[in-house]
Amino acid sequence: MPNIKRAPRNTYLALAKVYDLASNAVVGYIGNISTGGFMLFANEHLPNQALRILSIDLPHPERGHVSIQVGTRIAWRCPDPQKPGQQNAGCEIKAITPEDRLALLQSAKAYGVAA
Repeated sequence: MPNIKRAPRNTYLALAKVYDLASNAVVGYIGNISTGGFMLFANEHLPNQALRILSIDLPHPERGHVSIQVGTRIAWRCPDPQKPGQQNAGCEIKAITPEDRLALLQSAKAYGVAA
C-alpha cells in the first residue's frame, strides 16, 4: 500500500452544521478539518465514494456565521463506537469557490486545534 500524505488535521472546536443540499436535511457536524477535507460526525448512512453537494454553516472570526457550499466525495466511513447509529465519514473536498475556501480556512484557523 502506498504511503499517502494527507494535510494536517485540526480538531474543530466550533459547531458547524452540515446539510445535504439535495434533501436540505442535516447530515451531521464537522469533527476535524484540513485543507483538503473534513471528518463528519454523520447522522445518516453515507455510502463510500458517494458524491454530495453539502452546505456548511460555520462561524467566521470576522463575519459571524457564514454558509458555504462544497462538492465532496465520501472517502471513508466507519461506525462511531461511542454513539450507536452515528458514523464518522471522511469528506474529501472536490469543488469549492475561492471565496468559500477562504472562509473555511479562516474558520479552521480560528476554531481549530492541532490534533
